[in-house]
Amino acid sequence: MTRTSARQDEVLALIARGMSSREIAESLAISPKTVESHLQRLFDRYGVRNRAGLVARWLSDSEDVYQRFVSSSRDGDR
Repeated sequence: MTRTSARQDEVLALIARGMSSREIAESLAISPKTVESHLQRLFDRYGVRNRAGLVARWLSDSEDVYQRFVSSSRDGDR
């Protein structure tokens, strides 16, 4: 299993929701360059080359992460 930090999980969850780097930066109050830095580290860590691959690997890597994502997605739809 690949370990990610709480911030990386936040970035991944926002990517999974379809947010752009700029939108993620605004949502987390960080710079777009910081978002891109997180993305590059995550691409390297998971051995993928795009956001879709990153989210797929992240969600399949851990049932716990998947359950948290699904739960938070449902809460956001209300």
